[in-house]
Amino acid sequence: MHLYLKFRALVAVASVGNLNFDIYLKASELPGLDENVEVLDLYTGGGGSAANFAVAIARLGLEARFIGAVGEDPLGELSLRELKTEGVDVSFVKKIAGARSGVVVVLVHLDGMKRMLSYRGANLGLTPADLTKDVFQGVRHIHLATGRTELIVRAKEIAREIGATVSVDGGTALARKGLEIVKAVVDGVDVVFMNHVEAKTLADSHDHRTAVEKLSKELSVGELVITLGPRGAVAFDGKRLLHVDAFKLNAVDTTGAGDSFAAAYICMYLRGRDLYTKLVFANAAAAIKVTRPGARSSPRYEEVVSFLSSLGYKI
Repeated sequence: MHLYLKFRALVAVASVGNLNFDIYLKASELPGLDENVEVLDLYTGGGGSAANFAVAIARLGLEARFIGAVGEDPLGELSLRELKTEGVDVSFVKKIAGARSGVVVVLVHLDGMKRMLSYRGANLGLTPADLTKDVFQGVRHIHLATGRTELIVRAKEIAREIGATVSVDGGTALARKGLEIVKAVVDGVDVVFMNHVEAKTLADSHDHRTAVEKLSKELSVGELVITLGPRGAVAFDGKRLLHVDAFKLNAVDTTGAGDSFAAAYICMYLRGRDLYTKLVFANAAAAIKVTRPGARSSPRYEEVVSFLSSLGYKI
């Protein structure tokens, strides 16, 4: 435990991107035009990929800082209060008068898969000018959970100045910008995350294997990590391409699984672990998360270690 606390004290991770208030509606089917479907369950909670990542990082034992923007409204205050409760530093969050905080409606199917409707609101108020050296003082790693290229480029500049490593999880918004733009934006980034749908979109391929092979050659990044849902994840570190199967648990809600995966991977990355261990640990964290409702239900470090230990893994 002493070494665990010492590691936490030495490592600060900043997460840049969206903070939302999520409204979850669980249903057995989606309504058609002018139809009504009875909802089986309703729950709410904090969301936004960057904010989810910050919470997951804090639960994994690292110092977490969130950089984003909210409106000066009740939902913004509620969202910030939830982050503070999780131990996330929100000192540098931008508050925008007259703007509404981000809201996402998540439609959850019985198998845990989801569809989302997003209102970005105040999130769009974060600009490159808000990303300064002071904001990232003491930070060892910067995670960019955003498809906004101008924020990624600016954060990369700051990272070079302060000697921090960088990861990018740009989502569908970044993948849709096209391979040439993405190549330029993520050039030199230490770790790039994407799911198999984003990888296929970016590589213009219908097969994830072909997409992985193409992107591993096209993107000049330290590590390329592509999640494959129930099939696990694959990573390329410039030397080898490694696939690790997912852990099979009953899914309740997959919202935030990718954020939990990314946080767990970065946790092991900052500990200097090998590619296999990073993928196993990240897969385990994501597997535990999907058994729980809500985007912020990521596991704590001890939970992941205990889960893996029960299966014979040593971390």
